[in-house]
Amino acid sequence: MEGKEPKRIEAEIEIRGALGLHARPAARLAKALRGLRAQVRLGHGERMVDAGSILDVLTLGARTGTRLRLIAEGEEAEEALETARRILEAGL
Repeated sequence: MEGKEPKRIEAEIEIRGALGLHARPAARLAKALRGLRAQVRLGHGERMVDAGSILDVLTLGARTGTRLRLIAEGEEAEEALETARRILEAGL
């Protein structure tokens, strides 16, 4: 449909895992987002990174209790945001 704006949604989450946002959840996040038609960014303050990049996510250094902002854009933005939220809050 011409002129239709891409879907964009935002949410805020808190890192709950005892180890903070470490390599395992970063890898799970990147893998889960790979097949979706949406771009997801993650960050806090002015710093936002590509949630589909393990290294970018790790550079945030998010510890337990850190509040992060999620922004998803695209056709499957809602599914991508919910997937990211579930993985990041579980911290597994």
